[in-house]
Amino acid sequence: TMKRKDEGFLWAGLAKETAHQIGTPLSSMIGWVEVMKMDNPKSMGISEIEKDIVRLKTISERFSKIGSVPELNDYNLNETIQQNYDYLKTRISTKVNFTLNIATQEILVPHNRILLSWVIENLVKNAVDAMKGSGNLEISVYEKNKNILLDFKDNGCGMTKKQARNAFKPGYSTKKRGWGLGLSLAKRVIQEYHNGDIKIAQTEVDKGTTFRIVMKFS
Repeated sequence: TMKRKDEGFLWAGLAKETAHQIGTPLSSMIGWVEVMKMDNPKSMGISEIEKDIVRLKTISERFSKIGSVPELNDYNLNETIQQNYDYLKTRISTKVNFTLNIATQEILVPHNRILLSWVIENLVKNAVDAMKGSGNLEISVYEKNKNILLDFKDNGCGMTKKQARNAFKPGYSTKKRGWGLGLSLAKRVIQEYHNGDIKIAQTEVDKGTTFRIVMKFS
């Protein structure tokens, strides 16, 4: 138990130091973008750089919050999902047919937008990797049995039964250079902080995989 606590403090300290280190060049980038806007305020390139800067600030906030109890201050789940979809759609392979099916009515679920955005981004990137940058990726949001379900469906390489059983275990990865932390941290974010669940709803080798997040209505 003491060892786990020490490791937890180490990871939290490393994460917070990473956030601090990111902050310095990030502040400089913000300044330089403002200088660039003086010469060409309507530049599409500058506008895209600004979006990436906002994303970097979000990533920095994620690291800084590790080890702290997050506040569930956001409620409009539709908005959170739409924002992530709009951002990621322009930054993944153009060979991926990326679609979003979302309810027209508001879905109000208490959540932490920064942490949930990280989970969404992680699942999307995993799907793109599984498809090797080409295929169909679909996010669907719907209600079932008084729960809100978020499905991330791809038609990539799929998983064996053994891979599916181990997918959420810390340190397990099917990638040669993977650390095996993404899915285990995503599960922790959903289960411990949002009182929900994340699982593999369906997978078949050479057919694809569907990851499912289950969250409760407020």
